[in-house]
Amino acid sequence: MKNVTSFPMKFRLLFGISLVLFFAGIYFGVTRKSTVEEGLISSNFETVALSEDAQVRFVSQGSEYATSDSDLVKIYSQLYGKYHVKVYANHKFSMPTNLEIEALRMDVNALDQLYFKMNAEERKKIKRVSFPYAKLEVAGKEIYKKFEDLTQKERESLGC
Repeated sequence: MKNVTSFPMKFRLLFGISLVLFFAGIYFGVTRKSTVEEGLISSNFETVALSEDAQVRFVSQGSEYATSDSDLVKIYSQLYGKYHVKVYANHKFSMPTNLEIEALRMDVNALDQLYFKMNAEERKKIKRVSFPYAKLEVAGKEIYKKFEDLTQKERESLGC
């Protein structure tokens, strides 16, 4: 009796090459998209935030005039989405470091500055950013804790 395989060798080879090309296309497509987005944001706006008290400003490099209303809403929405991905990405099982939380706080400051540049009608289209951590001082050391994880005593010390 003849040994019959369900897929001949050339179909297996063709299938393997197709899978490799498929995954390569996904990898290069995602890489290209992320670099294009980074280039778009970095070419249009410059964020200056070097210390805790530094003001964060957005400067249009393309023209000397302020950006139009719809541009502010679009840019705010993109940055707001990226901020939420950073904040809520896989933090159920780990606590971010203080440096990561400080970077998030600087992002919140930048988004707030952009939010306050908008008029009332534009603000109705979007949601204002919120910072999910409280800054506490424990034994002379500053720590961050999520608001939902605060104890009653910590809430009272913050005036919540």
